[in-house]
Amino acid sequence: MYQDISNQQKQILKKLTSKKTVLSWFRLVFLIVAVYLFYLMMYQKNETMGWWAFLALLLFIIAVNVYLKLQTKISYHKTLQKINDDEIDFLKGAKTFDEGNEFLNPQHAYSYDLDLFGKNSIFQFINRTGTSLGKKQLAKDLQTIPTEDVIKLRQEAVQELTQQFDFRQQFQTLALLADTSEKEDNAIEQWTKSKSDNPNKLIQVAVILVPVLFLLSLLASIFNWHPLASKFTLFFFSFNLLIAGFMTQFIMKEIGKGDKIANSLQQYAKMIKLFEVTSFQSKYLQEKQNQLKNNNKTATEIVDELANLFEKLNTIANLFIFIAFNGTFQYHFWVHKKLLMWKQKHQAHLWQWIKIIGEIESLNSLANFAYNNPEYQYPTVSKNVISFENLGHPLLSKEKRVRNDIDFSNQSFVILTGSNMSGKSTFLRTVGINLVLSYVGAPVDTTKAVICSLPLWVSMRLTDSLSDSESFFFAEVKRLKQIVTEAQSEPIFVLLDEILKGTNSDDKKTGTVGVIEKLHQFDVKGMIATHDLEVCNTVDKYPETMINKRFEVEIINDELHFDYQLKEGVCQNKNATFIMKKMEII
Repeated sequence: MYQDISNQQKQILKKLTSKKTVLSWFRLVFLIVAVYLFYLMMYQKNETMGWWAFLALLLFIIAVNVYLKLQTKISYHKTLQKINDDEIDFLKGAKTFDEGNEFLNPQHAYSYDLDLFGKNSIFQFINRTGTSLGKKQLAKDLQTIPTEDVIKLRQEAVQELTQQFDFRQQFQTLALLADTSEKEDNAIEQWTKSKSDNPNKLIQVAVILVPVLFLLSLLASIFNWHPLASKFTLFFFSFNLLIAGFMTQFIMKEIGKGDKIANSLQQYAKMIKLFEVTSFQSKYLQEKQNQLKNNNKTATEIVDELANLFEKLNTIANLFIFIAFNGTFQYHFWVHKKLLMWKQKHQAHLWQWIKIIGEIESLNSLANFAYNNPEYQYPTVSKNVISFENLGHPLLSKEKRVRNDIDFSNQSFVILTGSNMSGKSTFLRTVGINLVLSYVGAPVDTTKAVICSLPLWVSMRLTDSLSDSESFFFAEVKRLKQIVTEAQSEPIFVLLDEILKGTNSDDKKTGTVGVIEKLHQFDVKGMIATHDLEVCNTVDKYPETMINKRFEVEIINDELHFDYQLKEGVCQNKNATFIMKKMEII
């Protein structure tokens, strides 16, 4: 599909580029002809040549407008081709997307430990957003635990968008063309919350009275009604400009609050329109469409109207328009007045409408992920069960990926053992990442899965903090304290990897057993990986709720062999000494 669309866009671009070349020549010819005919009119004093010059100039303006529209069309099809080329390269392993490094947060319950952001992260793997809004929304969705009902609604929406291939590609193209930054989005948000200043009553009367007096004096001057009419015309024209200069402070306040947002709003209006006119069956997407309704006008029309008002206000910087339009009829005052009326009617809704764009972009990214992985399955959502069959890590190569079953239904807490490099940490992340994908409504790499909405807490990748004079050990203890505190207040799911590494072996064993037993008191589901085989004896105390699982390593022909297959019981084999001897360290 991606290759077909890319080839199709190449053909379209070839035709459009040919038209662009022809139009470029037409523009040049019409301009030269207009200048030449104008020259003949002046030189020969031939009025007919002047009319022909005017016609040539008119054709030049038309050619320029058509050229600009064609340029916009070419940009659209170039972007659409790039989207499909990028997907082809991505599937070949030759393309990466935005890493989302700005969302790295060591304090988050699970995102930092599961490497959701950064190089080779799940965010980089999934992200297909084009706007700052969409990018932030996707990051937020990946770090939020929704209710079971919301998960079901999101699943339904992602499934529908997966089939809406054309909509997704068009929406992504418009998002990339919008190319908005966080600065522009913040400017829009701040503008929607700001209050506007009105000029005083005297100015509001003057902007009506003075243009009327200017018009009357102009008519008097044209028809010679009064010998001083031309002087009055100049006076009232100048007075109009003086008033316009005073109005500039109010106009610049509005432009300053919405700096460079006219183009962003125009692009957002196109995205909203595409979403509004597309028919959806899923309840979640229909609810989002209903949020865009406003009396008799569509959100598209309202946002587009605002974009046009900002664009008109921005012409205050054009000296010709400022003098000609304000000197005659106070053009910018009336645009400013319309802007304030718009703000009074729609200010409360604007930012909510624009945020919907980010939500759809986030869902689009997940639908693209689902489309690229048709073999993935949507988990069944339950109230208290988490289980996976043939679970794999979505970031690992499909050829090298090893899948395992894991069930937290009856024996809800797993103690995982295994030698170095046997796959313990990878499996913890496999469970964690697939849970996160399940929560956002995406399919996961499994043949069958059941999940429930439990807050996820992970302790795998803690670091020490020099700025806070905090050791690795203390950072880990703080995280464990957070986990225990959360477990006291609500059911949670935990993934712990070799905790208490910063202390001696006996202290570590005692502490680890203590943490496990504390979590057991609060019926916590989850898994802990450990090298300490004595910790596994805890299962003997709580056989109904705990179970030992292991990854084994074998030495075959003097080489280590890992099968990464999860087995029941406690790990029997070790490899650290063997590796050190192999590398001639000992």
